[in-house]
Amino acid sequence: MGAEIAALMGFFGITGAFALIGTVLAGWMAWRIVEKAGLPGWTGLGSILLSLTAVGAIIPLILLWVFAYMRWPRDEPASASQGYAPSPPRGSSPPAGPAALAPPLAALPDGRGWKLTGVLANGSTVSLAVYGGPATYALTGALAAAPTDLSVPDPSVGQPHARLMTAGQRLGLEDLGSPGGTFIDGARLLPEHGPRDISAARTIRLGSVELALTRA
Repeated sequence: MGAEIAALMGFFGITGAFALIGTVLAGWMAWRIVEKAGLPGWTGLGSILLSLTAVGAIIPLILLWVFAYMRWPRDEPASASQGYAPSPPRGSSPPAGPAALAPPLAALPDGRGWKLTGVLANGSTVSLAVYGGPATYALTGALAAAPTDLSVPDPSVGQPHARLMTAGQRLGLEDLGSPGGTFIDGARLLPEHGPRDISAARTIRLGSVELALTRA
């Protein structure tokens, strides 16, 4: 039996252990290629024998390795073409699929107003709310006589003192010429300046009363 194996190895040019290992690997890789290619019977066996005769060359071994592990068309699972869905049988309802996503919501309008808070000379606290309903509010040192009057009961505040105006998400302030003066973040606002946007201001001062401005 040993003589027959030696003769077979000599026929294929196998003269050492390394060559034997290479032959086994080459045969295994050739078998994978034949299996993937779907070569039948004697055709597949002939392909394996032809592959084994090139064991002594490095390039055929590399090519065998590459082709043994490459993806063949028959390895790909059958799947329906993208973008195509088969029509349901006549008389049957279509299968339920995922619900269509609703379009993104538009940006909601900012419905917040503004808040003015401060401390009067007598130590009491004043808190005023301004919303976008009425277009104009009057800041006055007198008692509020109308829904749009914002009372800051302090002797340094005029009657009226200044005017607040709302326009969407913006807030404006106009001085009405009161002797106590109107200030925006420390800067004096005069009647000839007209209305000024104070939406981003931090404080306003009417006379000696400083009011912090925040979003309500």
